[in-house]
Amino acid sequence: MASEVHETIWMAKQERHKNLFLNYRNLSHFPLELLKGEGLQYLERLYMKRNSLTSLVLASTTLCTALLCTLASH
Repeated sequence: MASEVHETIWMAKQERHKNLFLNYRNLSHFPLELLKGEGLQYLERLYMKRNSLTSLVLASTTLCTALLCTLASH
């Protein structure tokens, strides 16, 4: 599953997606790849419905202001 998430994030960076769907991935940690580099500067919405996050890392103010995090039923 981790390689699938990595590939999805990589493709979103390459294709400059505005929406990134990481729903139903059984993630327990926020993918730190989202905070690295400039590749996701075009991202406007991050959907992470039905995961098992235990904490949320908000280390980037740019990411925080540009992203709408949907964490329903974590």
